[in-house]
Amino acid sequence: MKRIGRFIKRRWPLFAMLLIAIVLLVGFGIYRLVTPRTPSEFYALPDVIPQGAADQPGTIIRTEEITQNLPKNARGWRIMYSSVGLDGQPIAVSGVVAAPIEASDTPRPVLAFAQGTIGNMPECAISHTPNPFSGIPEIDTFIEEGYIVVATDYPGRGTEGIHPYLIAQIAADSVLDSVRAVENMDLNASNQFVVWGRSQGGHTSLWTAIAASDYAPELELVAAAASAPAIDLEGILKNGMNTYTGSIVITFAISAWSNYFDDINLDELIRPELRDKFDELARTCLTTPAALLLQGKLPTPEEYLTQDIFANDAMTALLEENTPAGPINVPLLITHGTADTLIPIDGSIGAYEQRCADGEDVQLVRMPDIEHDAADQSALYTIGWFNDRLAGRPSSSNCPEQ
Repeated sequence: MKRIGRFIKRRWPLFAMLLIAIVLLVGFGIYRLVTPRTPSEFYALPDVIPQGAADQPGTIIRTEEITQNLPKNARGWRIMYSSVGLDGQPIAVSGVVAAPIEASDTPRPVLAFAQGTIGNMPECAISHTPNPFSGIPEIDTFIEEGYIVVATDYPGRGTEGIHPYLIAQIAADSVLDSVRAVENMDLNASNQFVVWGRSQGGHTSLWTAIAASDYAPELELVAAAASAPAIDLEGILKNGMNTYTGSIVITFAISAWSNYFDDINLDELIRPELRDKFDELARTCLTTPAALLLQGKLPTPEEYLTQDIFANDAMTALLEENTPAGPINVPLLITHGTADTLIPIDGSIGAYEQRCADGEDVQLVRMPDIEHDAADQSALYTIGWFNDRLAGRPSSSNCPEQ
């Protein structure tokens, strides 16, 4: 024992240094798990949007090649391109592009992918994470099938600002302008494109299909698909009033809307004693592996709201304006898990039935026992469905006969 004691005494400085190193490594690991990455200089807004970008949304501002964690047989880029803000002024938006390495004699179709809910802050952007293509289901298959894939970060994620969460116009415009940006890269892109989104992105996909012919008539939208789309906004928010997952969605929505609309006043809506907690949650990025680790017990909206938001005229007007109810003139595929509790399938069923009644070309695929959302499980089906639409094959609408 004395020998062991003398050995430890002689080696104590080494043990102490080793212990400190372990503590620092563990601490750094935890920090990385709970703290989102700060966007690089690539995302810094230019002092002046390049000449012509204001008149030509989709103009490339800058690109940066991605060299790691790429889809199989693909090249990839971060991009910054011009779009249009809610005030009609030019803005800069970031995103990612992946394209097959192999050359093609014919122009390649474009898949515009709309991301789901991940947060409203610049550091929440998918494109600046170490694996920016990981959230696009079956992207290797899309590349193998010859698609160029573009995924916008939306405004306020990556680039400076607050992401306008679930605000339809600016989300759809940023998707359409991302396709224009691909057209402006030397990638042999066709003007034919399809759009697919999951959750929040499903909401965006529907709105993109609604807006495409007016906003970007030079592009040809061939088909649209949405997985667990946020269609019935009022129903989704009501469903989440006493749940912790609902707390995240409702917090993101109210916080974002208050930034863009003066009649949404957080001082009036949020209990003062829970305001710090609300603000902290509103800044959370779900792209960070343990984003909610330090949040502790989340207050539900019923606990932190001072009033019934569904009796608030400004809130109900926003919900109505941003519910995707306009006509869609291309084939539409909706996939939804029957066990989805965050966005219940009832909203998709209601939209499907209404669009069928309106004579639209729509297919609803119910995914048995799948929770939120069904994008991973329905990806291969969606790819095959897109391929058929691009090949001009008859659509597979399953609307009941009128």
